[in-house]
Amino acid sequence: MKLEFVDTPVSGQDVLRLQDVAVGYNGAPLVSDVNQTLRQGERAALVGPNGCGKTTLLRAIAGQIEPLSGAIRLGANVKLGYYAQEQENLDPDSTPFDTLRQAAAMFDTDARSFLHYFLFAGDDVFTPVGSLSYGERARLALARLVASGCNCLLLDEPVNHLDIPSRASFEQAMAAFEGAVLVVAHDRYFIRQFATGVWAVENGTIQQYVDLEDYQRARRA
Repeated sequence: MKLEFVDTPVSGQDVLRLQDVAVGYNGAPLVSDVNQTLRQGERAALVGPNGCGKTTLLRAIAGQIEPLSGAIRLGANVKLGYYAQEQENLDPDSTPFDTLRQAAAMFDTDARSFLHYFLFAGDDVFTPVGSLSYGERARLALARLVASGCNCLLLDEPVNHLDIPSRASFEQAMAAFEGAVLVVAHDRYFIRQFATGVWAVENGTIQQYVDLEDYQRARRA
């Protein structure tokens, strides 16, 4: 898999601001009183136990659900790209070819060549998305992000369904990505290699740490 983010549009310094944000369902917050800022070039790992509201917060930032309270503000010239953990934002009746063409204006041959970088060869590009494996859907979701020209990525467990070579390619591309990233992750190696900061869900809100070691020291204290 060849994964390169090219011609990333430049955004303002403050890419994302969360002001007194609460998110949850049916009026019951999972996390609340969230006041955080993601700046241009930062790569923050969003960590915490399962069910604590990490995915819900990403969905609210992506505009898929409304926050219960507070304000979610995007900075100047910010284009969001959202990678859902279970790829539920992919149309199961579409194909990799159609999915890519909807994300970016490309000639047919260019679209097929682009998908080849993501290991969709020959007639694989016309396979219904609903028939793809988790790993194949993960690659397709990443291909769509690359093609869309986004400069702020919201990633929910992006390496879960990738094989080892694809994961290595993803990590290298993320290191070269010039935009901002907020990623839900549990893998300590990935966080240590990738993140420039840690947002941790603790006691129903989010605390910020310099890195994974800083977060782990605070948990042991």
